Amino acid sequence: MHELKDIQLQPASDYRATLGEGPCWLEDKQALMWVDIEGKQLRFYYPGDGREEVYELPERAGAAVGFSDRKVVLALESGFAYYDLDTRETTPIHDPENREDNRFNDGKCDAAGRFWAGTMSLVGKDKQGGFYCLDRDLSVRHIFGDVSTSNGLGWSPDGTVMYYIDTGTRKVQAFEFDVDAGTLGAERTVVSFEHEEGWPDGMTVDADGNLWIAHYGGSRVSKWDPVAGLKLEEIMLPAQNVTSCAFGGTDYRELYITTAADGVSDEDRAKLPLTGALFVCRPGAQGQPMHVFRPQSNQE
Repeated sequence: MHELKDIQLQPASDYRATLGEGPCWLEDKQALMWVDIEGKQLRFYYPGDGREEVYELPERAGAAVGFSDRKVVLALESGFAYYDLDTRETTPIHDPENREDNRFNDGKCDAAGRFWAGTMSLVGKDKQGGFYCLDRDLSVRHIFGDVSTSNGLGWSPDGTVMYYIDTGTRKVQAFEFDVDAGTLGAERTVVSFEHEEGWPDGMTVDADGNLWIAHYGGSRVSKWDPVAGLKLEEIMLPAQNVTSCAFGGTDYRELYITTAADGVSDEDRAKLPLTGALFVCRPGAQGQPMHVFRPQSNQE
């Protein structure tokens, strides 16, 4: 394992998020979409001209995925919903939990266009969350429960493996995945954070099948070979709480990294003024395109 020291890591925006999360590259817009969960914002960054768009949300959103040119799908405190970028209005789809002491956190779409996302407690309780799938017919399946903080997920390049992080376990799990049926099979542990700095948070999978994992409280993103269970490289960041990462750009070689100022003392913020920034770098790897939500034609 070695540290990537020669890359140019820089903030992509002057904005400092309270809890930056959920970076998602939108191919059609050539833009990076991300959320500030505690700031209740949906944000777009256009690297072509440096432009930013900001949408104030009515509640916390843990994740956002593409849908159409002027609509996205959000995983909110109150469940899954469409969000219209023109009217800035939400249209509920389904709330699988209907409880005020949980909220949705990280989520992504699979190659078939289903939206997978999980929940976590708002009051610090362990194993109060669940993991769900918003299917293309707009129904929601409960996949499993006893989740503490549902977080990073991604798929192998051939689509046969889903990787998943429940931060409280300090592990990355791999599930056999059937993309046609949208079902999970046998489970195994592929990465352990037992001896790592911080906690495993958001994650992305590159075109070679390696995992890139954000370390909350660990000031870094690490790259792992999930077959061997070995850490290959790491990128150190001038921020304590690194929350997630995603590849984007015209060639999918730009790695966007979200961070959070939430829970960082004023003293540490003074030492690390880039805390809460959205960072970008080119670490030498290439990512995979990110999928959008694709409901059945009679459900759009």
